[in-house]
Amino acid sequence: MFSLNEQKAIELGESGEKAVREQNEYDALQYIEYLRELGKELFNGDFETDLKRVAISLRNIGNRAVQKQMETVASNAVEVIGTLADPSIEKNFSNALWSFSKAAQEIGKGASQAAMLESAGKAVKVLDMIGTGAVEKRMEVVTLWTTMSLEEIAYLAGQKQLEDLSNAAKDAREGIIKASEEAGFVPREQIEKYPQLISQTVSQFSDMQNLQPAGYGGNRPNEEFTEEEFFEEEAEEEGEGKEE
Repeated sequence: MFSLNEQKAIELGESGEKAVREQNEYDALQYIEYLRELGKELFNGDFETDLKRVAISLRNIGNRAVQKQMETVASNAVEVIGTLADPSIEKNFSNALWSFSKAAQEIGKGASQAAMLESAGKAVKVLDMIGTGAVEKRMEVVTLWTTMSLEEIAYLAGQKQLEDLSNAAKDAREGIIKASEEAGFVPREQIEKYPQLISQTVSQFSDMQNLQPAGYGGNRPNEEFTEEEFFEEEAEEEGEGKEE
């Protein structure tokens, strides 16, 4: 049973997706703005679970915009994801932050493949910000996920010969890794191994092939997330064990 806030986020997301399908840029941007306003309200009430639903709705609108080559809408969705992710770091909302990182990841991957440089570039910057914050707050899952996401974008951009984008993603990833090592947090070896572990895990479940990391042998590396609870248990454990 969804809360009223979650239901509102779902409805705004569905309306935004519909606007994108109808090529109605103005309405799509309005629904993104409504989601930003809802997210700000949820921060004031410390509703972390409901914030995750806002992240999913923004991700879905952004993904749909990439499919329709609507750069402004996709770019705005990523921008709002970053706007809401920033205070999530400050509040130690690790689960919500993980959802925001997944949202930026998926839009960024799609934008890279579609050569939508503005959206993809913003996704790299948002993931860099999230990953750096995750290191500072010692959020292991988020740190691992953002470095993997940046590696995927670098790979996909390289496949499209978008060298500047690929290099930006590589540089951001390396910066997070170095920050983590300097802080005595997640070691490089563990970060390097993480995508391989996910690849090995999802290869055993045909219904989760959409989660296959790009560049690790998956046939469907860019389909949007449909298994929202995947690795949820790990993230919840991280949230329970985070430092105050």
